[in-house]
Amino acid sequence: MTSSLSHSQETPELTINNNLEELAKKNGWNFEIISPLETQIHYPSNAIEEDLLYVIQDWAQLLQYTPEERSNFGREEQFYHLHCVTNYEIGETFRCSIPHALVVNPTGLVITSDREIIRQSVDGQKLNINFQAKQIKEKFNDSNILSGTYISLLSYWSYTLNFAHWLMDCLPKLALIESLDSSVKKNLKFIIPDNSPPYIVDSLKLLGIPENQTIQIQEESIIVENLILCRAAENPGRPKKIHFLAIRNKLLSSVVNEKNVRLPTKRIYISRSQSSRRIVNEEEILQILTKYNFEVIHCEKMSLAEQIRTFSEAEIVLGPHGAGMYNQIFCNSGISIVEIYNKEYWYHSSRIISSFMKHKHWHIFGDNVSSDGQTDVDPLKLEKVLSLVLHDRNIKI
Repeated sequence: MTSSLSHSQETPELTINNNLEELAKKNGWNFEIISPLETQIHYPSNAIEEDLLYVIQDWAQLLQYTPEERSNFGREEQFYHLHCVTNYEIGETFRCSIPHALVVNPTGLVITSDREIIRQSVDGQKLNINFQAKQIKEKFNDSNILSGTYISLLSYWSYTLNFAHWLMDCLPKLALIESLDSSVKKNLKFIIPDNSPPYIVDSLKLLGIPENQTIQIQEESIIVENLILCRAAENPGRPKKIHFLAIRNKLLSSVVNEKNVRLPTKRIYISRSQSSRRIVNEEEILQILTKYNFEVIHCEKMSLAEQIRTFSEAEIVLGPHGAGMYNQIFCNSGISIVEIYNKEYWYHSSRIISSFMKHKHWHIFGDNVSSDGQTDVDPLKLEKVLSLVLHDRNIKI
C-alpha cells in the first residue's frame, strides 16, 4: 500500500531527514558542497501582439476565480514565467557518501540503514513509498548488498523515460563528480532506469561512462554498499546553470570537433508528426517553412550524436513544445528559438534553457483540437513571427 509521509506521520522506526549535511556530520560521512546558493535570472520570451492579447484576455478570466482556484489551473504562474524576467534562488548543490543505502525504484528516493528517509534525494516532490517501516527493516536484514560505490541517476520522473527530464534532472548530477580522482571514477557504477532507451546509454558513453559501469534497476529497490548521493538541483526542471552547461559542453565536445565547427546556418523544424501532441495542419505549415528554407527533422529517428551535430549547426530552431526543443542546448549561443505552444498544454522550462544559452526565445500559441493536446497553428501568425525573427537577425528572406 502506498503511503505519503509527512512530519506528523513520522514514527520511531521510520523518520524523514531534511538536512543531509547535519546527518553526515553526525555519522562521519563525507559531505561536500559543490556550489553555494545562488540566484539565476531567466529572461522572458517574445511574442507577437495577437498572442500577447490572448494572454491578457485569459489572465483577466483567471482573475474571476479565487487564488486557490487559479493555482489549480497553473496557467497564471506559467504566463508570468513566460513573459517576465524571473529570479530563481537555487540552493547549494552537494554530494554525500552514504554507506548501506537503499535506493527506491523508479524515483531514486534514498533510505539509510537507520531507516531515515533522505528528503533531499527527491526534493520538490511528494514522498511516496510502497512499503512500511517494518518492510524496510526486513530489506536491510535480508537483502543482498551490491558491493562497490554507486551514483543514482534516477529521478522522480524516471518512470516517464523522457529525454527532457533526463537532460534537466539526471545528467547534471554527473557534473558533481568531476572533481573525484580518476581512479575512483573508473570504478563507479551508475544506476539508470530499467529499459533505458538508447539516448540514456549513448549520453553516458559520450560522457566517458561505458555500458558495463551502468546498472538498470528492475527490482522495487536495491541496497548498495556505498552511495554517492548527488544533488544538482533543488527542484525538478530547475537545474543549476553551472552544472547543466558543464554537461552540455562535454557532450558537445565529444561529438563536434571545435577545429571543424561550421558557421551555424541551418533553419530546423522539429516535426512531431509521428508522435503525440502533433501539429494537425503541419502540411499547411510546411508550405511556409519551405519558402523560408527550413529543414524538417524527426528527433526520434536520429541518434543522440546526430542530434547534437545537427543542432550545433542551427541558426533558427522551430517546433512544437516537446522533448525535441531541449536539443537547443547543443546550439551555438545566441540563436533564435521559436516554440509552438498548445493553449491547453505547455510549460515554460525550455525558455529556461534559452536563458542559459542566451538564445532569443519566441513563442506562438496554437489552438487545442483534441483531448491529447494536438495543435492547430495559424499560418499567418507563424509567418509573421518568422519575418520578425529574420528581421531581428538581419537576415533577408
